[in-house]
Amino acid sequence: MEGAWNTIRAAACVVLLIGACARDEIAATGRCDDVAPGDLVITEVHANPDGSDGAGEYIELFNASGGPLTLDGLTLSSSRSDGTGSKSHRFFGVSTDARDFLVVGNAPLDSMPAYLDYSYGDTLGALRNSDARVAIRCGEQLIDAASYERTSNGRALELDGRFAPDHELNDEPSHWCTTPEGVDEVSPGNFGTPGFMNSPCAFEEPGAGCLDSGARRAIRSPEPGQVHIREWMANPAGADADLEWVEVLFSAGADLNGFELGPTPDALARSVDQDACFPVGAGERVVFGASSAAAPRVDAELRFSLGNSGERSIVAGLNGMVLDQVDYEGTVEGRAWQLAPDEELCLAPAADSYLSDNFGTPGERNPSCPLTLGPGMCMDEGAPREIVSPIEGEARITEWMANPAAVGNRDGEWLEVRFDAEVDLNGLVLSDLSARTDAIEADDCLEVAAGAHVLFARNPNSAENGGLERVDGGLSLSLNNGNETIVLSVGDQTLDSVSYERSQAGIATQIDPFGDVCDAVQAYGDGDLGTPGAPNPWCA
Repeated sequence: MEGAWNTIRAAACVVLLIGACARDEIAATGRCDDVAPGDLVITEVHANPDGSDGAGEYIELFNASGGPLTLDGLTLSSSRSDGTGSKSHRFFGVSTDARDFLVVGNAPLDSMPAYLDYSYGDTLGALRNSDARVAIRCGEQLIDAASYERTSNGRALELDGRFAPDHELNDEPSHWCTTPEGVDEVSPGNFGTPGFMNSPCAFEEPGAGCLDSGARRAIRSPEPGQVHIREWMANPAGADADLEWVEVLFSAGADLNGFELGPTPDALARSVDQDACFPVGAGERVVFGASSAAAPRVDAELRFSLGNSGERSIVAGLNGMVLDQVDYEGTVEGRAWQLAPDEELCLAPAADSYLSDNFGTPGERNPSCPLTLGPGMCMDEGAPREIVSPIEGEARITEWMANPAAVGNRDGEWLEVRFDAEVDLNGLVLSDLSARTDAIEADDCLEVAAGAHVLFARNPNSAENGGLERVDGGLSLSLNNGNETIVLSVGDQTLDSVSYERSQAGIATQIDPFGDVCDAVQAYGDGDLGTPGAPNPWCA
């Protein structure tokens, strides 16, 4: 019976996420020690929903740490401004990504609205509508706190959206405002921006907003997650000061008034600074160029210089808040960096150029990145696979012409290798006593069949090489007429080698199927003797 009770108790610890078992475990581990003051910022409080407060209350938090955070063990509290009457909730099983919002509220777990990320249930009771304070702590360490004197029915209190969320900024009551007119309802009768960039508190000031067909309206600012830097040309062929550009994709409709680009979050430059509204549609790509000549279409000005070497970044922002950031290292002249549809970072393929000697797709959808081959890999019908290299005994040097007579040595020398297994030529190396040829390198798999006689020649042109009809590969090695050793290898492994003391003009040396060495007797091409690329006859 005791074992059954222990099983039930363990199950209860798993099911009751905010129950005593989970809280005791978190308290013992102290996992919230990784969260420092200012890492989480309280950015919005909806304490006074329209009608009965019920399940409509929420608190919005922003991860300002620069990395993902686990909130397990942190305590969220609500109290009067002087700290009395405090009620608290200990987080369990929740995390947030860098520079992302987390919305927590009192809705029951089984009926949470879509904008809510986490429910603290009834642990905080009803949030106070006035003279109140909400705080986040790790043990006795204060992470952030915000106080408010009053609320408006049906409207949230928001930290000024013109500024990047900051735990010191939200200490000042002047940096908070009630959700203004023009914001969509969160639920019937309730207005706020849970999970999204906050409203600018100073919108109602004269001259705020932008002009749309002569009428001033609110600016629809882009939010984190809606801005995507997709392509950039940091090292164009030509004058960098005129031809650099950055392409940004917007996944939701917005106005770009006040939009910023720069090399770091602390060095953002306003790219759109105008009174007229600058609207973009969902899915639209905007090209920011150093000049009108930077790309076939330049939509706005790029007001900072991209770097060509070392570790570099491009940051998109608004009022100091980072909306997106990409990092890259080094450049290739005339090739743009791009993020492919699968988010892989690569240089734009050197296909069609958009400008003389410059390659990329500014303002257009980026193509997929070329497949990259790792060491020991090759492409087989468009798919990468491991190179199949021969081992000792599977590749043999069977014939060579060191002293052609029909043409000169530079054009007429050749060497034949027989393969006794189905292998790839990729990586094979031919060398002699004084020189080493380059390894056979190719992205495609150079497959040969078992029994194939592969011909390597100094000159592939049959009109110049003594009449060789088929040449399979190049031979950069110069064969000596005498006292020579030829070695075939792959990597550090020697596959075969042959040595000879002399060679006769116009006569190849061959090795027959039994391993005997002799002079060739059959004529080929322009009259020299040998059987290049074909089985050798028996030696007499």
